[in-house]
Amino acid sequence: MLLRRFTPLLPSFSLNDKISAAAAAFAVLVMLSTFGAVSALREQRLFYDRLETLSEASRNIERINALIYAVVMESRGIYMSPDRNVARRYADSQLVKLAQLSKVVEEWEARTGDEDAALFAPFRKRIDQFVAFRTEMARRTIAIGSSAARELGDNDENRAVRTALNEDLEGLSRLYADRTRELGDVVDERGLASFFIGGLGLLIVTLIAAAALALRRGVLMPLLDIARVTDRIAAGRIKLKIPHAHRQDEIGHVAHAVETYQNNAFRLQELEQHEVEIERQYTDILRDHERLEQGAISSQQRLDAAVANMPQGLIMLDSFGYVLMVNDQYRKLYGVPASIAKPGAHMREILAHRAKLGLMREKPSEFLAALRERMKERRAEIFEVELTDGRIMRISERPMDGGGWVATHEDFTAQRRNERVLARAEHFLAALLENIPQAVVAKDAQSLRYVFVNRATEALFGLPRSEIIGRAARELFPAPTGALLESFDRDHLDEAADQTPKAHSIETPGNGRRDIVVRRLPVSVGEGEPKYLLSIVEDRTRDQRAAA
Repeated sequence: MLLRRFTPLLPSFSLNDKISAAAAAFAVLVMLSTFGAVSALREQRLFYDRLETLSEASRNIERINALIYAVVMESRGIYMSPDRNVARRYADSQLVKLAQLSKVVEEWEARTGDEDAALFAPFRKRIDQFVAFRTEMARRTIAIGSSAARELGDNDENRAVRTALNEDLEGLSRLYADRTRELGDVVDERGLASFFIGGLGLLIVTLIAAAALALRRGVLMPLLDIARVTDRIAAGRIKLKIPHAHRQDEIGHVAHAVETYQNNAFRLQELEQHEVEIERQYTDILRDHERLEQGAISSQQRLDAAVANMPQGLIMLDSFGYVLMVNDQYRKLYGVPASIAKPGAHMREILAHRAKLGLMREKPSEFLAALRERMKERRAEIFEVELTDGRIMRISERPMDGGGWVATHEDFTAQRRNERVLARAEHFLAALLENIPQAVVAKDAQSLRYVFVNRATEALFGLPRSEIIGRAARELFPAPTGALLESFDRDHLDEAADQTPKAHSIETPGNGRRDIVVRRLPVSVGEGEPKYLLSIVEDRTRDQRAAA
């Protein structure tokens, strides 16, 4: 529900703004999560180091306590052995255990930190006293006998040292036990940080799911809607409503581009049909002229009927410039009455009347002189003349057998205006394609050579269009990439090919590796096989790297 309420506000931002904001939010959350994880890892390492130190200290206390107990038991063996050789064995064993005890204490002292140095110093002093006393006892046992050892060790001073040593061990044991409990309390406190990191991770997953849903609804589905419409346009259905054209972001720009393409294609289709009709009419006229020249129409009545019903104006002159035949369509074109434009009248009179009406840009004498020159050279011509009222006349002249001259006049104003409208539409479409952010590429469907690229394509490929037009992908891209692109293009021209956008990672000629999404659209001109393959390429490299 919250996403649906917020969605109407999104079109005020561009896709670039939305994706950049989402990437920034994800980056902040990832940084916070990373910082928390690093902190937790650091605290965990310190915890394990501290725990290892405490565990080692506890083990050392147990080992020292066991060795002290073993040394005391060896001392008792010395006291209780009347045989000197038996007492010596106990003394040798006692020396070995004293050496082990000294080694353990030295290793412990080497790993003791500054905070325990003051506590460890008295304990080390008593250990040294204990080792020195028991070493002397073993020496006397070996040199003299058990009686000398008993005399040295069986006293209150020796027992006081041992008692103090036991108290030191108990004190150290309590100290490390207290530190272990404190470490456990710290672990409990760190549970809150773990909860925070877990919550942050859950938030990141939720935001990623929401972003994926928004991307699907706001980008992918609209693009698929536009793609379906473009498929229908490519199939021949020109007049369709383009979805999402009201949006102001990049999706809206693509929809506007498709809408403009559709309108221009519709106008182009109309102009082509009109041109075909004009060409057909012109072909019919030429065929009629040929039939006249060959004498196929022998009846004057049929000739007059044909001339009267011609859509073009017709005038026929003899070699001296006198009118042999003229139809009503010619008179209507130039506003010349039948009393002037009639058989037997001279062309000079018709031109004079046209000049009087202001329908000639040149003098009648100059026009007549040029006409006589063409008649003399028997030079057939087709040319256009713009009248002063803005109309454009298309004049077709050719000589007749016997020295005569025939000309047809046709009002070509509408056709020329339509051509200008088409030229402006083509210019507008080219300007629009040049300024959209997506790369637009058109290839010949047979050779797959580039016939059109826009400015965004130059930026994507890293090449000027002069080096792209006329070449195929295998001639521009490295061997694996070029072959892969042409393979996808060939497959897409097949009717059974998948129509969904394709994501590729390509090595461009001059812009390095780019991550792109390509929408391929076969374009047919009229019926039949596709003539072009139109590709709309979106560069997703920055988005992919930001998401990574």
